[in-house]
Amino acid sequence: MRRALYFALPALAAAALAAGCSENRVIELPLTEKTGFGPFTLSYGASGINTDDRENPWYNLNLNPLSAPDGMTDVRYGSIETDIYQSVYQGYHSGQITPEFYRNLQAGWNWVPDTLILSKSPVRTRIAFAVGKDSAGRTVTAIDTDNDMDLADEETFIPAGTDEIYASENPDSAALANTVMVCVDKYADGRAEEITIPLSVAWREKQNYLFTNFPVYSETEYKGERIAVRPRQYRSFDNYGLELALFRDADTSGKVSFGHTYKAGDILDIGGDLLMIKGVDTADNTLKLEKMNAPAEEIYAAQKGFLAKPFAGREFTSGREIRLEDFRGKYVLLDFWALGCPPCIHEFPILKELYQKTGRDDFEIIGIICPGDSQLIEKTIASSGLPWPQVMADSDESNINTSYGIYYYPTTFLIGPDGVILEKDIRGRDIETKVLSLIGENED
Repeated sequence: MRRALYFALPALAAAALAAGCSENRVIELPLTEKTGFGPFTLSYGASGINTDDRENPWYNLNLNPLSAPDGMTDVRYGSIETDIYQSVYQGYHSGQITPEFYRNLQAGWNWVPDTLILSKSPVRTRIAFAVGKDSAGRTVTAIDTDNDMDLADEETFIPAGTDEIYASENPDSAALANTVMVCVDKYADGRAEEITIPLSVAWREKQNYLFTNFPVYSETEYKGERIAVRPRQYRSFDNYGLELALFRDADTSGKVSFGHTYKAGDILDIGGDLLMIKGVDTADNTLKLEKMNAPAEEIYAAQKGFLAKPFAGREFTSGREIRLEDFRGKYVLLDFWALGCPPCIHEFPILKELYQKTGRDDFEIIGIICPGDSQLIEKTIASSGLPWPQVMADSDESNINTSYGIYYYPTTFLIGPDGVILEKDIRGRDIETKVLSLIGENED
């Protein structure tokens, strides 16, 4: 068994030129694997206890180890996910997931399974764990580090609390101090390979969840600029894409905030070169960037300084077509929001004030709604009294959320009259100040 970089070749994203063709050059940068979190902000993912509800569509994916370590009482089992798409894909093909639930997941995730990078045969994408009490009544856990579905040979330990880790003088070091090495399978090139990776473990008693992360990232550099990269979610570049950070964007603590990291398809500006992030290829362990032979204002990208990607969707209430291109000549705020997102709803009164202070010849808001319960969406729009157009993200054939790389809410883009993105993630009174200032400048 060997230690390996656990990323896999992604489906490469593409940036679009507004017009014409270009001979872009792909640059391959060798990656060096590092243990720790580097410039990325420490975060955890929740790993729940097995459900007892046989009607739950996830029930058949429960991991049930043969036994727990001696001395552990009140034992409950659960699993740590490393690649949810692979787990669902193989679960469907093994009959553990029903066809109806499989279709619903594809629709909800806007996911078309890529059969070139997914295995129908079982791959060990999950890690079993047990949580219970020791003889002193303390919460202890055991991780199936060798992934053999038997915890009898595993050590029990008291997991640190998430609050304790975050409150420590050095959260990264505290997280690394609570790390075990685990075995999982990486599926690539048509075969599964066993690899060993570090797993940081914490516990949150109030939520009854085990919290975990994988403290590994990779580094490279271009024209003297240090670059860090890691999978964006779970452990698979294949299914989730990457998260990239430039060390130059780090704050005084050495961390790059969540809103300042990049993903596949984004454009980097390094040393005057515009570089589109293609992905990571672990066959040769390289980060692939494409040097763009066009200025920013001729490239479509969901980033400040680039052309906003065009879309055509249906207005939620009236059904009329809404085309972003039809709003050229005025400032436009794209407001991506979702049900169950309190910060999204809290923004509405501020946006309504701004809408009333501006004319439609100068400024427009377009709400982009995360697909959800249509009746609840209609009720939310009505109760909030939103007068601007609302478009369901999936009413455009390419899915507006996908085009703009949306994976958190709220997300906003302020677009200028020329179609170029002026600001991203501007919120609250900052939106009002910025828009009124821009409109005032134009009137002068």
